[in-house]
Amino acid sequence: MTPTATGSVSVSPAGATPQAAATPIVEFPSGIPGFESHRRFVLIASAELSPLGCLKSVDSSDVSFLVIDPRLLSFGYDLTLSEAELARIGASPDETLLWLVIVTITERDATANLRAPVIINPARMLGCQVIRENDHYPVQFVINLG
Repeated sequence: MTPTATGSVSVSPAGATPQAAATPIVEFPSGIPGFESHRRFVLIASAELSPLGCLKSVDSSDVSFLVIDPRLLSFGYDLTLSEAELARIGASPDETLLWLVIVTITERDATANLRAPVIINPARMLGCQVIRENDHYPVQFVINLG
């Protein structure tokens, strides 16, 4: 994953303990659906995880999500937000945002949830997960990590 492709976001090396002064924390004012009590996350990237990243809760050591840039999986992925969605992360329509989708790995396969992207405004370090109403993008898009 290349965070600078969609915005400038600092990350910690894999396995590093986040430090408030050194590692920028992304605030999710409403949390992530299903994890509403977890509102502060750091984005971790490393060569070992690439092209995946890890969105790790600062509020709980056992909550983290594997993430990937959806444009690596779906050419022409729609990177537009409504005015209300932009307002949730304090962004303007022309601002560069970081788009990620959550990846789930099971014994059978790996899938990405293209229908509910996580969007981060690096300028304000605010994030949210947007659940798209249409079924154009699948919830379980099978990906090949090999």
